[in-house]
Amino acid sequence: MKHSQKTSLLFIETAAGNRPLTDMEKCFLTILKIKNNISSRQALKLARKIKLCAACSDRSEVFTTGEKLSKKGLVERRLIGKEYFWSLSKKGTLYSKQI
Repeated sequence: MKHSQKTSLLFIETAAGNRPLTDMEKCFLTILKIKNNISSRQALKLARKIKLCAACSDRSEVFTTGEKLSKKGLVERRLIGKEYFWSLSKKGTLYSKQI
């Protein structure tokens, strides 16, 4: 059975097959949709204002989720000084529009 484009975009490819995005992943993409190219610290600050992000409580969760999305090609990470900065990739922009 074929998924619609909107439904299929909310799934992420893994070695075990497709799986839906977690709330933390949706949260991260939502944050970057609001303000792209931000530090982990800024992402955490925005997360506190978004209901979907209720489970996000520290920068290590931001980093872990960002890393997962980076490995899937949805976000890009850059180290500037001692701080990581995150931005949506082209693929991530498509996903974020569906949330």
